[in-house]
Amino acid sequence: MPFRFSYVCDLLQRLEDNQRAWSGVRTNADIIREWFGTHRGLIAREDQDATPLLSTLLPEKRSDRVYCIKERRLQTIVGRGLGLGRSRIQQLARWTEPGSGVDLAECVESILRETPNPVSVTQRDVTVEDIDELLHDIASGCRFSSPEVRGTYSGLRLTEREADLGDVYKRLSARDAKWLTRLVLKNFAPVVFDPQLIYRNYHPFLPAIIKVQDDLAVAGRILANVQRNRTVTGKADLAEFLKPALGVKIGRQPWIKGRSIKHCLDMSHGRMSCEEKMDGEYCQIHIDLSKGRNCIQIFSKSGKDSTMDRIALHGSIRESLQLGKPSCPIKKGCILEGELLVYSDKDAKILDFHKIRKHVSRSGSFLGTDQDSQRHPWEHLMIVYYDLFMIDDKSLLSVRQSERFKRLKKLITCFPGRSALVKREIIDCDRRAAASDLRRAFAKCIVARGEGLVLKPDDPYFDFDSRRRPYSCCAIKLKKEYVGNFGDIGDFAVVGARYEAAKARTCPIPHLKWTHFYVGCLENKEEVVRFQRKPRFVVTNVVELNQTQLQMFVTHVNPQSVSWEENTAISLRVEPGVDNGKRPSIVFVEPPVFDIRCFSFDKEGNTGFWSPRFPMVNKIHCDRTYHDALSFAELQEIAAKEKEQPPPEDSQELLGWIAALENADPRSAAADMASQSTVLSTEAPNSSSQASIATTGTERPRSRDTRQSPPSSPVTARRPPTPPRPSTAHRLENTTTDMSVARQRRSSEGRKRTAEDPTPFSPGRRKSLRCSLEQTSSIIPATHPDCGPSSGQRAPLSDVKDSSSRRNNDHNFRPRLAGVNSMYQPNLDHDESRGAIIIPASLPSSMSFQEPSSSRATPRLLSATQSVIIPVTAPSPSLPTGSGSCRFLPGQCTLSNISFLLSPCIAGFLWVTEDLLGSHGVDFIRDPVEWKNDAALTQATDTTGVMSKRPRRKKKVVLVDTRRREATTNFLNRIREVGLKRRNGEPNWVPMFDWRVLEDLREEETKCGKRGEKPGSRLTMNHQGSIWRKRWVGLA
Repeated sequence: MPFRFSYVCDLLQRLEDNQRAWSGVRTNADIIREWFGTHRGLIAREDQDATPLLSTLLPEKRSDRVYCIKERRLQTIVGRGLGLGRSRIQQLARWTEPGSGVDLAECVESILRETPNPVSVTQRDVTVEDIDELLHDIASGCRFSSPEVRGTYSGLRLTEREADLGDVYKRLSARDAKWLTRLVLKNFAPVVFDPQLIYRNYHPFLPAIIKVQDDLAVAGRILANVQRNRTVTGKADLAEFLKPALGVKIGRQPWIKGRSIKHCLDMSHGRMSCEEKMDGEYCQIHIDLSKGRNCIQIFSKSGKDSTMDRIALHGSIRESLQLGKPSCPIKKGCILEGELLVYSDKDAKILDFHKIRKHVSRSGSFLGTDQDSQRHPWEHLMIVYYDLFMIDDKSLLSVRQSERFKRLKKLITCFPGRSALVKREIIDCDRRAAASDLRRAFAKCIVARGEGLVLKPDDPYFDFDSRRRPYSCCAIKLKKEYVGNFGDIGDFAVVGARYEAAKARTCPIPHLKWTHFYVGCLENKEEVVRFQRKPRFVVTNVVELNQTQLQMFVTHVNPQSVSWEENTAISLRVEPGVDNGKRPSIVFVEPPVFDIRCFSFDKEGNTGFWSPRFPMVNKIHCDRTYHDALSFAELQEIAAKEKEQPPPEDSQELLGWIAALENADPRSAAADMASQSTVLSTEAPNSSSQASIATTGTERPRSRDTRQSPPSSPVTARRPPTPPRPSTAHRLENTTTDMSVARQRRSSEGRKRTAEDPTPFSPGRRKSLRCSLEQTSSIIPATHPDCGPSSGQRAPLSDVKDSSSRRNNDHNFRPRLAGVNSMYQPNLDHDESRGAIIIPASLPSSMSFQEPSSSRATPRLLSATQSVIIPVTAPSPSLPTGSGSCRFLPGQCTLSNISFLLSPCIAGFLWVTEDLLGSHGVDFIRDPVEWKNDAALTQATDTTGVMSKRPRRKKKVVLVDTRRREATTNFLNRIREVGLKRRNGEPNWVPMFDWRVLEDLREEETKCGKRGEKPGSRLTMNHQGSIWRKRWVGLA
């Protein structure tokens, strides 16, 4: 039964009015649900065809229909259809005037409001079936429509079809004519809604049907069949009833952007397939052997049939599936998913994305190739497969991803340069090392100049169960441009702008004159800066601003502008491929500056140069001029470096990206500083007993290390038999002063770098998308032998002997290595007779330091083979030991009765020892031997050195770094060798946690302290809901 077009206009108008309302705004879902409820009786009729109504409500879903009608052409059709004169035509063209605030649809509505169409009693109402048939007829005459639509061409000439469309306008009201205009243009803006709202409200089964067979016409027929036969009663039955059909595109899984490694893992579960994301064009390949030689059909991402456009790929598909051969593994047909790429036999690699347009036509035409080189004989198309949906009438949509890939591997025969399976690795998100594994895989992809990663859960492709887990059956797309500020390029000059009515309608800014902005680079920057020549700009891209940025630009920037024809201030070079040949309507005399980020670089069609791909505006600079922006030569150099051959896998760039990705994760900066710290060496002033001080580059609070360094420590302090000379204190004072100055300088520089450039790029203006470790600090690996390989073996200090009797002689004296970042600086006012820390005058060659070249402390980078040693020449104060006061929960800290044993890999991390443990005021040891003596655990000393009369036993806890498997294994063997025993002689099993539990405890105690709450069960180690449990490693 016919469905009136005015009913659809009722819904669209209500949605637009609701969007404009200032108060009492309702959701789109409520309005759509109410509208479908009103017309349910008509929609649910068995003779009601769903396709015309769905095509009218969702015109963008009809990618098979192309009308070749834009605003100006439609304006002519409407003007002729309504018989408008010259003055009315000018009124109809008001949408082209910047600042008018109206689009073509509203101009049509205004015309028909002033002079409404005459209403005839015998005139039949316009229905959605009438409009759908007319638009289908128009699309059948356009060569860019799908082959199926073109096959229904009725033979009418173009002028006749346009006249029929003009006649429809004569039968519509002003409001309905407005929405017909937007329907023809396939853009209902400013009304935007989720298509799933339409599917769910039309029929509960329709969302599932659309997933399996993503074609409105086919889905409408299936739904009618289900309603007529009543064979399906629920979604469970529907899942068995639905299966893919050859020749009908299957819908795609939901895709989610991963904003960080942590964000990806939060959305993941179980085993994930981590696949390389290919920078090509999506292909869904249908093989129907019943069609003989023409058995291949290819759908693009939009759903359009592009079989003939990609005919150059057919040979690779035939070879990989062995079509037409007795060994062909397919009996009836199959549906596969893959990516189309261009491969060069000469360079033995996959070429850039812009090379595809030379090999793939668009409805028979090669577009945007005027500036490209000709196709070379060594270049050809390649297919990379990554999924299988159906084989021989058996649907695999309900099969897990791992099983589908196994079937795919058996099906495909790979030929180098012609066909391949996607590169992938399996990551178990339930393992503790999942974040480290994913971070390394992502860093490898970045270093190899890959597009990114795709994370796919081991789930069915579609799951129709309403009780499924969140993010199940969803693919996660991870690119470096999605993380932090990794996509930043630099500053670009904004040389011009133009106005687009449809875009202006979506921004509630009155009298808006500019919607699209042309950015470019100076071609003669040196001449302009040195000789004040006339600037020549090359326009590289057109960008749009969001509403906030647009409001800021109009209010605070608002540069002086002239029309394109009147411009004499600057010279503009606009290639035909920029913005599809459109020119800016106005030119800015003094171009403002935008900070641009992008996905990568590409050579757009008909341009011939590198330009940012998918550019976005980060900032609008009001304090910079176009002289500060990138020049055209600099932009081309940046792009060339980005596209150059990737370095070896073991390069420093890989380590830099791993550290940068860890820093980009929420709450991971501290962990990253601990594991990837930059080591600086500050040289002290000239002195007879000078020593270089090596400290971490970030200043940290102090720790409470109450234990002596283990025997394996590089430097062992001893108490001298005679007190040091008074000049020693003076030398240390000068040294400490210079070190404090250097520390403040490093701290301020570090804060500046963090604020200006948190990404792994070089300091100063960002000129490259990739990290360059030649311009950044080196990453120093752990110096302990268990924590990684070292190029040099550390020699023992033969001239330094440890006096085992010093503890018995003076229990107040507990020597430690005091550095500039330590809270235990020597007290110069202390009685020197108590002793001092003496550093030997001669050190082994592997631990030598350079002599200072000047009296000023100068920071220098240590190589990876140099040891981080902090020798001090000063009197030895009495160093306090024992548990101090917790900064977060004084008197109630849950760590006060715990003795921590640190593995060698984290014992040197100041973030762990001084920030995390030090802020809680707790003890820690480095050697499990000290646990064998219970007195060492019950001994408590106050700041004056008086022993407590009531010693108490402390709970033992081992802290390790689970990311360092070999080091952790070696440390566990060391604990096993010690043989810890209980008082009854039984083995003493000690709980072991990852050191990051200290970060979790610190955050929780901070919250409790701010709220004035007592520590709850989440801080109790043995409680079921404790935050300790997620960092549990095992028993040692």
